[in-house]
Amino acid sequence: MNGFRYQNLSRARSSERARLSGIRRWLVTVLVLMCVWYAGGSCSLLQALFDPNGPQFRIAGFSIEDISLEGMTVKLDAELKNPYPVGLPASSLNLDLNINQNHLTKVNTDPIAVKANSVAHFPIRLNLEFKKVKALFQNLSTVEQYTMGLRGSADFDVKMASLPSKVSVPLSMEQKVPAFFPDVTIENFDFSGPDFISGADSALSAAFDLKIKNQAAADFLVQGLNYSLELSGNSFLSGESVETKKDGDASVVRVDSRIPLMGAGRAFLSLFQSGGSSYRVKGNSDLEFPGSDLASTAFGFDKEGKLAW
Repeated sequence: MNGFRYQNLSRARSSERARLSGIRRWLVTVLVLMCVWYAGGSCSLLQALFDPNGPQFRIAGFSIEDISLEGMTVKLDAELKNPYPVGLPASSLNLDLNINQNHLTKVNTDPIAVKANSVAHFPIRLNLEFKKVKALFQNLSTVEQYTMGLRGSADFDVKMASLPSKVSVPLSMEQKVPAFFPDVTIENFDFSGPDFISGADSALSAAFDLKIKNQAAADFLVQGLNYSLELSGNSFLSGESVETKKDGDASVVRVDSRIPLMGAGRAFLSLFQSGGSSYRVKGNSDLEFPGSDLASTAFGFDKEGKLAW
């Protein structure tokens, strides 16, 4: 008799579990249909079941990693928060990069993935070509700063309970950027011949101004400068300057050097007598932008030209 009652009780419990399972499936279906109906198809199953806000991007930091004569690299320290109990598989951010609300280019990031109920940290690097950016301004010399904007999203295809769901996560941000478009020139070049009366102490003398200019109007400071100069493809001199002087919109390093003829200077004696040469100047320094909350930025340059004396 007890066995018969146990069997009946077990069957009743199984029947109740089956009934509840059916109710749960029905509720999920209703939630999905309601979500699709009210949101015009834009709401995902995960949003309906767990968190209506869904995953979110956040930009935790902005910096200019490096600047050259051709462009600069911007780094964004990004985060993706996922409140869902399922992970988001790898997907790329597709972004529009704008300058003062004018389209500059499209950006596709490396794939991003984030585990369930967690936050993923990742960098976004943007390479800005100065030639393209300058084309967006009519009078570059008066521009002190501009607004860089990013807008776009990443779409994640997620499966839950065998039901596919697309999760689209938007990203939108704006940042003020100092308008810095550098140029490097060699000016006031003075190449003096040797005084042969000095005998073994005879030397070539060279002096010039190495100028770093901004073609726009952002203020900037040069902190330390390493440089090297080639003449007609031959290494001529190199040096390091701890201080630079401001000269209007330019930072200037004055270089004075003597090259003994008993050493490598003999190779430049005929060059001195020719009255001119091609040159290549290379260097690097750190830049700071007063009034900006940006950290110091690495600046490197490599430029070729002609000199006459």
